Amino acid sequence: MISENCIPLEELFETGSEKRIHRTFFDIYSRLWMAGVLIFTDMFCLCIAIAIALQTLTHTVFNLSLAYDKLFALLAIVVALKFYRSGLYSAIGLHYIDELERLVNGLGSSFVIVLAVTFLFQTSLFYSRLLILSTWLLGIVFIPLGRYLVRRLLIYWGLWGLPVVIIGCQDRAKTLAAELRINLHHGIRPDIILCDERYAEHARANCTVFTLEQISAYCKRLSIQDALIMIDDMNDLDNIVDHYRFTFNRVILIKDQVGQYGLNNLVPLDFVTTLGLQVKNHLLSWQAQIWKKLIDVLGAFFGLLLLAPWLGLAALLISLDSPGRVFYRQPRLGRRGEHFELIKFRTMHIHADEILKMELARDPLLKQEWDSYQKLKDDPRVTRVGKFLRKFSLDELPQLWNILRGEMSLVGPRPIMLGQREMYGVGYKDYIHVTPGITGLWQVSGRNRTSFARRAELDGEYIQRWSMWMDIFILVKTIKVVLWRDGAY
Repeated sequence: MISENCIPLEELFETGSEKRIHRTFFDIYSRLWMAGVLIFTDMFCLCIAIAIALQTLTHTVFNLSLAYDKLFALLAIVVALKFYRSGLYSAIGLHYIDELERLVNGLGSSFVIVLAVTFLFQTSLFYSRLLILSTWLLGIVFIPLGRYLVRRLLIYWGLWGLPVVIIGCQDRAKTLAAELRINLHHGIRPDIILCDERYAEHARANCTVFTLEQISAYCKRLSIQDALIMIDDMNDLDNIVDHYRFTFNRVILIKDQVGQYGLNNLVPLDFVTTLGLQVKNHLLSWQAQIWKKLIDVLGAFFGLLLLAPWLGLAALLISLDSPGRVFYRQPRLGRRGEHFELIKFRTMHIHADEILKMELARDPLLKQEWDSYQKLKDDPRVTRVGKFLRKFSLDELPQLWNILRGEMSLVGPRPIMLGQREMYGVGYKDYIHVTPGITGLWQVSGRNRTSFARRAELDGEYIQRWSMWMDIFILVKTIKVVLWRDGAY
């Protein structure tokens, strides 16, 4: 439970108090059993990948030769050790993007090690390379998917998450607790909020301020071994660490980023008596830019090739449904602030601007919605076919041509209209350093339910935290969002 106010210590220790928290095995040994669940899930999914590969290529699963038994046993051991070394069994504070990167890299290096062992012992001729390759590819699919499903199931049952105490200014701590409760896949479950002497000057009038000794006794009574400490002054880190490190088994320092995500890419460097923090900016890497460009061109080319019949059908339905051109071109701001014409299937009636102007003047609530989101849920300008195309984001498919022209990318900030330049705020300086995309963090984070200010913040997060793995994560999540029609209108 998360206390609405800092509860007096004596009330919490009262024997018959209804506020007392009773710990279970899942709470006390949460790190241990969560790691065990992940290990079991990985090995189970690896077995599924092996079984499917064997069934597909050799038409047998159970009648394995002794040689293949040894090979796959070695593979399972190597995979488990590589995952452990990569920090995949901590179950705490690992984002899906980082987890995917480590899983793929760990699987790849594990299979290379196994192949090297077979070559060293001159047994590689006995094994099917196609079978090993198929197992690796299936493992890349099944292991991340298995982790995701198991984690979501345990969250649904209320079991997943390490119980922690949050120590800090109460208003900010409650906001943090709510965010962590929403994102339980990070493995943190705040149970209580406390304010100690370091935050006394920011405490509410009715908020109890505890000493470190009282906090220590209280958390031991509740079997809480981990603490999230909210920090304001980075220059005070040494004192904060020294203040709490003997009170809790693990101390996690929390810093509000207020829409700025540059700290996520800092890499600590140890210069013996000096701490260095190296800033990583992948967007400035020419190697990454080449890979991103190559994937964009290949994806757009094969996408247009495979979708050509459906694009033709959509064009026919648009022309039959309402008068006007099939395609809609609109000037947008791209990389380096250059203008380009974004191509979409037309989803609105002709004279749409006049229709919008009349409706906004007639309905104040509609105007308020437009001012906040720059979108309307029940847009009077949209045609019948247009509603269907928008629901499944099919109207965006012609932008594959923009990608081939070098004006857009598969993943990136959504290209903004010329009139939205000022609305983007200070984040515009980041926006013009990247190529806008068909999909991005905005599309997979609520889409049209997200305000424009939040959209600009999400674009800023993508720009500052960009990696190829983030692109892969967004592309995969886009498929889910489109199929579930999440936030589409």
